[in-house]
Amino acid sequence: MKTIFKIAILLFFISMFVSACREKESYPPEPILTYSGFTMFQTPDGADSFGVMTISYTDGDGDLGMYPNDSNPNFFVAYYKMVDGILKIGTRYNPTTGEIDTINFNARIPMLVPPYYTSWIKGEIEDTINPISDPTSQKPYDTIMFEAYVVDRSGNKSNTVQTPLIVVKNQ
Repeated sequence: MKTIFKIAILLFFISMFVSACREKESYPPEPILTYSGFTMFQTPDGADSFGVMTISYTDGDGDLGMYPNDSNPNFFVAYYKMVDGILKIGTRYNPTTGEIDTINFNARIPMLVPPYYTSWIKGEIEDTINPISDPTSQKPYDTIMFEAYVVDRSGNKSNTVQTPLIVVKNQ
């Protein structure tokens, strides 16, 4: 009986030693993004209507996401369109200002954890992009791409990720 007890104590200390030696996960304070996928949705007549871009993230200090009273965007998504074989930033005419504006799909990521939380976080961002087809295009199909990055509350900018080229069926 004493032998079984000694073996049990020995196994307990070995398991404690092994778990203490295991390396804990850690990430840099800047958010890190990884492109995960893009899903398109179509209208009943088969035109591409909107898409959902999925991006995985890690943030080493957990300060990704904006305070409730902050209305500024912190998730920046640029739109590119293939023109004569070259990807160009998407633009459109703004009738209010009379200017040509850059097309973007910037958004605001809300607080993901309580403000006193200071450890790493990871998860996925799903961003709905609507519309993805160009109603002014004269072509039946366009090729587009999106580029995205985030900025955390400390002002740390993530890496930039891109979707692959996406062929969109126009209306």
